[in-house]
Amino acid sequence: MNRSERDPEEILSTALAQVENLTLLLEDNEYKTFLYNHLIPIKYELQRQLNNLTNTSPYSKIDE
Repeated sequence: MNRSERDPEEILSTALAQVENLTLLLEDNEYKTFLYNHLIPIKYELQRQLNNLTNTSPYSKIDE
C-alpha cells in the first residue's frame, strides 16, 4: 500500500503512536527534557489534526 492510498486518520494515529514510542525510548536519555520539549508540541498538533479530521473533541462536554 503506498502512502497516497492510506487513510489520513490512520496516518495521524500511526504518527501519534510513533511519538509515544519515542517518548518511551527516551526515558533514560540525559537530554530527555530537551527532546520532550520538542515532542510534546508535535503530539498535541497531531491530536488536534486527528480531532479535526474525526470531528471529535478531547474535552468532555459539560451539561448545563
